Amino acid sequence: MTTNAPPLTVRPDPGLALPRGSQRRTTLLQHNAGLWQGTFIRLDGQGHELDRFASHLEVQELITGTEDQDIPEIEAALTNGSTGAVRTMRFREPPSEMQIAADGHWSLGPSRIGPWTWVSELCVVLGERRRRVVIELAAEGLSSLVYVNEGRPGRQDPVPPAPLRLPPPTTVWQANGVSLLRWQPEADVLIDIPLQRQPDQPQLVALQWQPAWASHGARIERRHDRYGLLESINCRAPEPQP
Repeated sequence: MTTNAPPLTVRPDPGLALPRGSQRRTTLLQHNAGLWQGTFIRLDGQGHELDRFASHLEVQELITGTEDQDIPEIEAALTNGSTGAVRTMRFREPPSEMQIAADGHWSLGPSRIGPWTWVSELCVVLGERRRRVVIELAAEGLSSLVYVNEGRPGRQDPVPPAPLRLPPPTTVWQANGVSLLRWQPEADVLIDIPLQRQPDQPQLVALQWQPAWASHGARIERRHDRYGLLESINCRAPEPQP
């Protein structure tokens, strides 16, 4: 396949200067740009592993040489180590549905939910390591999870042995009326999803990581109100580990 598009070149040493654009964009790149190596583990609605693959993710700014470079495109290219397939996403500014915390944690999903199936992705980053989860929720509950353990080259933590079977989730009752099912893919990681999906009730998904080597952990929540509308980003101190 041939194309007349000019070749892509990478901005040299993007870490030497703050990226241009919005503060959201700057924060996202400061904490998440560069190379990440990891393992994707796909699980069914019961928390049982279906498959896994080694991954290589590169997040970078691109220059095409033909357009206004005041705000270069950001490209995230994910390589499946098993098949060699590459999936890419490009944008100049983070999507409006993407919530980004000051520490670089982020989540992505719909701005409005209803009785249909919806998918959210959450990511927490601590220095040279990250944890991510992709949560698919159907009307009757959890459809699937994709759990991702990532690190900079040479800095990835050990992954759970295959096949991963999560312990049965625990129920967490909250004072605000949002009750949760709590899954635990690793000893220091918690994934919270709604206990039930009912009309006129707020919904919450969350990812928490509190490794023993870190002076502090990280937790990001993605909340929708009783009308299904996305609420403001919520990052707070991690809850005590069980």
